[in-house]
Amino acid sequence: MNLKISSWAIRNPIPIVVAFALATISGIFYYTQLPVKQYPNISFPAVVVTIVQDGASPTEMESQVTRLVENSVASLPDLETLASNVTLGVSTTVIQFHIGTNLMKVKDDVRSKVDQIRINLPQSIQPPLVDALDFTGGTLMTFAVASPDKSAADLSWFIDDTIATQLQAVPGVGQINRVGGVDREINVTVNPTRMAALGVTASQINSALLGYYRNYGGGRADVGGAETTVRVIGEANSVDKLSNLTIPLVNGGYAKLSDLADVGDGTGEQRGFARLDGRPVAGFNVVKVDTASEVTVEKGVTEAIARLEKANPGLKITKIFSMTDDTRKNFMATQEVLVEGMILAALVVFLFLRDWRATLIAAAAMPLSLIPTFAVVGALGFSLNVVTLLALTLVIGILVDDAIVEIENIQKRTLAGVSPFRAAMEGADAIGLAVLATTAAIAVVFLPTSFMPGIPGQFFKEFGVTVAVAVVFSLAVARFVTPLMAAYFLKPVTKVHEVRRLPGFYEAALVWCLRHRRIAFAVLWPGAIIATVMTASSLPTGFIPKEDPGFIQFAIEAPPGATIGDMSKSATQLDALMRAQPDVEHVFISVGSTGANGNLTAGSATLVMPEKHKISTEDLKQRIRPLLQQIPDIRVTATQSNGPPSSADVDIVLSSEDVPALEKAQKSLLQEMRSMPSVRNPRLFPGTPGAELVIRPKAGEAARLNVSTDAIAQVARIATTGDIEANTPKFSEGKRRLPIRVRLPETLRGDLNAMADLRVPTRSGSSTTLGAVADISYEQGPSKILRYARERRASVQADLAPGFSSGQASTSVNTSNAIKNLPLSVKRATIGNEQAQVQMMSGIIVALLAGVALIYSVMVLLFRSVFKPVVILMSLILSFPGAFGALMIVHMEISMPVMIGLVLLLGIAAKNAILLVEFAIEAEERVGNSYDALMEACRERARPIIMTT
Repeated sequence: MNLKISSWAIRNPIPIVVAFALATISGIFYYTQLPVKQYPNISFPAVVVTIVQDGASPTEMESQVTRLVENSVASLPDLETLASNVTLGVSTTVIQFHIGTNLMKVKDDVRSKVDQIRINLPQSIQPPLVDALDFTGGTLMTFAVASPDKSAADLSWFIDDTIATQLQAVPGVGQINRVGGVDREINVTVNPTRMAALGVTASQINSALLGYYRNYGGGRADVGGAETTVRVIGEANSVDKLSNLTIPLVNGGYAKLSDLADVGDGTGEQRGFARLDGRPVAGFNVVKVDTASEVTVEKGVTEAIARLEKANPGLKITKIFSMTDDTRKNFMATQEVLVEGMILAALVVFLFLRDWRATLIAAAAMPLSLIPTFAVVGALGFSLNVVTLLALTLVIGILVDDAIVEIENIQKRTLAGVSPFRAAMEGADAIGLAVLATTAAIAVVFLPTSFMPGIPGQFFKEFGVTVAVAVVFSLAVARFVTPLMAAYFLKPVTKVHEVRRLPGFYEAALVWCLRHRRIAFAVLWPGAIIATVMTASSLPTGFIPKEDPGFIQFAIEAPPGATIGDMSKSATQLDALMRAQPDVEHVFISVGSTGANGNLTAGSATLVMPEKHKISTEDLKQRIRPLLQQIPDIRVTATQSNGPPSSADVDIVLSSEDVPALEKAQKSLLQEMRSMPSVRNPRLFPGTPGAELVIRPKAGEAARLNVSTDAIAQVARIATTGDIEANTPKFSEGKRRLPIRVRLPETLRGDLNAMADLRVPTRSGSSTTLGAVADISYEQGPSKILRYARERRASVQADLAPGFSSGQASTSVNTSNAIKNLPLSVKRATIGNEQAQVQMMSGIIVALLAGVALIYSVMVLLFRSVFKPVVILMSLILSFPGAFGALMIVHMEISMPVMIGLVLLLGIAAKNAILLVEFAIEAEERVGNSYDALMEACRERARPIIMTT
């Protein structure tokens, strides 16, 4: 099989020059347009359903909302996982489908299912939100805002209105989310004593505001022969006029709102705060759209912020943290590595060929293969991210391989006295089959990684395709451009060189092996298998190796019932502890969130290190971790800075509908993990339950007084947090719509006697006290409920001990008595980081096996033999002991980059074997025996094999 396409290219240079010129120009154009991102576009078909019921406890949300949602969507086809997170007043259910499912269709299907159960959901919920879950958007940058001439409320509104409006106009910006600050509200603080005297309930005041304080359209009328619109204006234009609103009484009379409550223009209840280096700040997060370039978005945001500061004297916007810094560093480092790789590869070629013309011809293959690859990458919708840049970095040495083989075979003929034109015509076509086979081997061994399932498959999709495209271009360069340049650029030699000889030590070992083939095979091949199995099984496993990003993120969790004062005190202590450590530039702490349903017991902290830090991020993390236990009343844990989102290094998840059995198994596992050397600081997640204020209606008294449970719940909700958002009256001020919040004074909300004295309306129009129709008490209840596959979920989280990998920790847990002796009703769930690691390992192994099968198939087609390619496949196993042995020597774990390296190793080993076997097959036909053919093949192909390697 000999395709003489190189001869055609040499005789017809113009079409080749035009084609590669156009490909290069296209590649340069696409390169300038490609978005630069941290991660590739990840398309998991997942839909999230969020339902808010202001003030509802997690237990009530689970029974009345979450279970109904889960049951309604559980019958949808192609459903993969179903997980829910229930907190105070919020139920979030994530429905993930199999990859390849049409996201828009399943989103509509989920919305339809939720609409069908809407009649069974509580009437007081806000409209359910059904949306696709975005995995690659997310917070890109965080900023702090300061302005000396603005109050906290005005500064918060400036962020929500002016800053958000201008930054959202920047291409690629999806959302601007405020962090910290306060919301302005019209506070109607009711007086229970006055209300009781006049027989008015809190819900009646709220209903009066909602009914009377509103503008309506009144239709149209003909006035004076002209048509005009009619409007009913019920809203007051000032807070003072709002205070004069009349509230109807049960006896038929009226009372002013100011007689029943204190009305004032103020701020909403603070349910969160933000601190930068100990100073209170209001800030915002910039969230990009998933397809946007991070570098481009950052540049646009920076320019917009500069314009804002110029237009608003005194305004100071400080960048706290940016994911783009790491993205840009990786991008610049990859560019440097690519240039260095090209220079070093050219240097290697020159050291072997000792001809600067031949070196330039071989070196030209790298940019001519790499640049057109950008055109295909851009046309496929890929980006320049950690995956595609890794692919290009790994493949840069492979791109020159085909050209090296071609130019080496051509130069060999010129050194024998043949003219460059004739040497190029003969040499290129003579080795054409070997070049085609080696390129095909590299392409088919990487391409299966693009079809891996699960989370790793989404990352590897762009990786395998990028490598395959690049090596195909390298084949085109080697078959067309390299012979063409050699024919017209090389100079004839004046001195004919002797036939090359093998080094003595190599020739002696080769002769012995060929003369004792059975002994060599019986020792080396089984020995390689045994060595591979022994070394690989003794190595630890992980998902992504530890990096040095220059920042550490922490999760903050407080026990239920923590107040804003408690969290502020703990945040001050945490800030002081972190800033006392070396190599700390900034500490940004965010606790809770704005709004009545802000979760005050959860938050996060980001420790930012200087650009040139002296100690590594991992060392600083290990230094801080034991110190965090010194801070009382809160739990602070370092989260993972890479890999799939997870709140801990180790997260062992159990699930069951038998809650007591689940809690018992969780505590048993916690006790056993405390003695495991591979983990540190094991803890329960979610944490311990907290106190709930429980109002239980007295069925007999409530029925006798004609009081409904809904009326009791409405009075309790309005008195404590205010009514649900849909039923909250609004005060208009310009383009702002301020909520009018009716509730008790803060000092009375935790007073059981004051709660018991609240007036509850009856169906007959009168009222009674809450204590007369309900019992009020404190009881234990969960602050957060997690569910998985329609069952309760609980986990034991832990930090990795120094020197241990996640695979070692998982092995220790899986072999523990607590896991081996789980009750029948309790299951071990593999999700998150652990699931990704399992999928990655199994996916890579399948991809390797598929690559081997494809290599064999290609060899069968090219060599037209079923048995000869087996020789190539059997040689592949001999390369693995060296790889695993090197990992053992340097104490590295088997992680995702290592598995990528093994795929690359498989392709290189196959390429070298093909170069040797292909020559040996042709030599055997010429010399008549395998011994001489193999000796000649080793002598002729040793130099190109060493050069390419």
